[in-house]
Amino acid sequence: MGAFLKIILYAVLIFYAFNMLIKLIFRRKMRKLEKQMNQFGQEEAKTDSNEEKKPHVDPNIGEYTDYEEIK
Repeated sequence: MGAFLKIILYAVLIFYAFNMLIKLIFRRKMRKLEKQMNQFGQEEAKTDSNEEKKPHVDPNIGEYTDYEEIK
């Protein structure tokens, strides 16, 4: 009977240790991913601010005609 209780105790301890280890690894991976995403966002902001915002107008398109609804 004592050996059975030891096995159960060890199984529970291994389960909790494994659970804590998985949480630790997951937190580190998420922090690393968060840093990468922040760096990517900062790089995108730098490239967007450097580019001039000019509307693209195709010279092959004719004039805009506004049609009114006839009742």
